[in-house]
Amino acid sequence: MENSKVPPIETQEIFEFLTKGYFISIDSEKAEIQKLHRAISEDDNYGILYDYFNRLGFQLINGNDHSYYYFAKQDTNKKLEDKLKIAYKWIDIYDFLMSYGESINEYFSAGKIFTPDQIFTICKVNTELMDKLNKLNKNISMPYDKITKIIEELIKASFLEEYNPYNKEYKVIAAFGYLEQLIKTIDINTNDEDTTS
Repeated sequence: MENSKVPPIETQEIFEFLTKGYFISIDSEKAEIQKLHRAISEDDNYGILYDYFNRLGFQLINGNDHSYYYFAKQDTNKKLEDKLKIAYKWIDIYDFLMSYGESINEYFSAGKIFTPDQIFTICKVNTELMDKLNKLNKNISMPYDKITKIIEELIKASFLEEYNPYNKEYKVIAAFGYLEQLIKTIDINTNDEDTTS
């Protein structure tokens, strides 16, 4: 049954933000994002907004127990090939970041603060990590530039935020969990026999 209560006053802001493909994360450093997250999470606003946006053709997704929110558009006119291309890009970036985390014995996830210099330093001494970096953004030749481009893409997708501009520090925020969930949904069992022949 649909909620009959009135959506919060931030509804238009939430809609405009989420239709750009951004995420609203609980641990954002930005006051505007914190306000939008509170507006969705408070009382039973999530249910109200879910019903409201659903009527507009958007599904408000609650990620990781209200850690972040995003829109899933119900109409699926986008070609499967385009969706797979985007998914592969994010999988490759995620793999690179997880490998970086493993190389420093830390899990690369929400709350992690890092600099491009730290990643570049590890890439210079870890050939496997450098190989993974070289496979990303093939139109960029310099490794450091590739790292900054990855960071720009992650910020644009609202998986990262600038944490300290003076030290060029970036923070991984809760919406990064979306990439983790994307990877978990890909269930490939390498022990299965090929049954297509």
